[in-house]
Amino acid sequence: MLISFFERDKTLLSLLWFGIALRVVLYFFISPFGADAHGEIINFIATQHRLPHTREIFCAMHPPLYYLLAQPFYAFDELYNQKVTQILSVILSCLNLYVLYLLVKYYFKNFLTRNVSFLLAIFLHSYITFSLYVTNDSLSFLLGTWCFWLLSRYFQIPSAKGERWLALALGLGLLTKGTFLAFVPIVFGAIALTLIHFKVSWKQLLMRLMISGIIMTAVGGYKFAENWYYEGRPVVHNMDIFPLNDQKTYIGPKSFYGFHLPRLMKSPTIYNGDNKLVHVYPVIMYASFWYKFADLENDFNLGIKTRFKYIGSLIYAVALIPTFLMLLGLGLMTIQSVRFLTRLTTLNTVDFKENIEKATWLGLLLMSIALVLAAGYKYEAWSCFHGRLFLQSFFSLLAALYTGLSYLQPRSKLLFRVGIYGMITLALLSSIYFGVESLYKLIA
Repeated sequence: MLISFFERDKTLLSLLWFGIALRVVLYFFISPFGADAHGEIINFIATQHRLPHTREIFCAMHPPLYYLLAQPFYAFDELYNQKVTQILSVILSCLNLYVLYLLVKYYFKNFLTRNVSFLLAIFLHSYITFSLYVTNDSLSFLLGTWCFWLLSRYFQIPSAKGERWLALALGLGLLTKGTFLAFVPIVFGAIALTLIHFKVSWKQLLMRLMISGIIMTAVGGYKFAENWYYEGRPVVHNMDIFPLNDQKTYIGPKSFYGFHLPRLMKSPTIYNGDNKLVHVYPVIMYASFWYKFADLENDFNLGIKTRFKYIGSLIYAVALIPTFLMLLGLGLMTIQSVRFLTRLTTLNTVDFKENIEKATWLGLLLMSIALVLAAGYKYEAWSCFHGRLFLQSFFSLLAALYTGLSYLQPRSKLLFRVGIYGMITLALLSSIYFGVESLYKLIA
């Protein structure tokens, strides 16, 4: 009965509406205040009637688009109460889920595998919570997904108009969060390869790329220009000015390759947890991706200070299944992308379009993760390795999960069913977590 539900085409729409309803309901229970004080920037703009410089406020290194969009909502709020402002994030989160739904419906043809993969977008802890706080993550998630949608349109019908839309989306992304720098070389590289495949002259190719670059820079270059003027360099991190010395974690190469799941399950959160876990970056990324590893992220506290925290231990254990599936999918996508690049000049148009799509998805995710790792290594702070920081590439993770499941389906009925039931179980555990935490806040 359960599997038959996920085998239906209409189930995807039902899951979309459930995901939207979940986000709307959680709005009434989850705090608008996340890990960083983004509300201070919104308040600064509202009271000072200008944008803050990077050194004025802790998070002022971020570009301003989200904070400007939040101004009409913040007119009904105060710094200590941002529930109306939080409505903007709820709207952005629901729109993002809808665009993901369109992408999944367009690309993923097997109903069972598609619908089960979409559960990741509905229930993933970091993807829900950081899209509901008053934070620019909510807008960056949406703009990242929009870039994937525009790329899907462009690869089917390459045109100068499509390139300008992509340039606009990249510009808006750069006007929202610096992590979109990871998108720039991959998107422009994909455009260049597409134009080369369709035998566009080098002169016209360079002209079209230059026009797109001008649009992107004009739309998204504000913060980088401001930093260049005031700081002498275009990219400035808040830790360049306000270093978090108490978060230093590097203990050598082991920090990059260690992984201690049993210890993580025993201490599922930082609160009164195993301090040695914050010295291992894969643990931080895994834990902050799947569950509330850092207690400062929201005021759902039942899972921190009581034994209910062990719901996180169960989530970590079950999450190994989709994690391995995504790694399998990424491995397959990597092999396919390498073959694509080595056979680039011999592919027909149909094969080219299919392969460049997957290669671009892979490139966007890997470049986003590389940017996170580089920042974490440079500033030596555990919070830099938070799993949410590459989730503007979330569709790549959905594609990897779908690819991993699709690979197993004709090869191992047992492993395929383990993957399917693993994702369903993870969705159930996440529902229990959000439901119990919300109910506790209601009656507390």
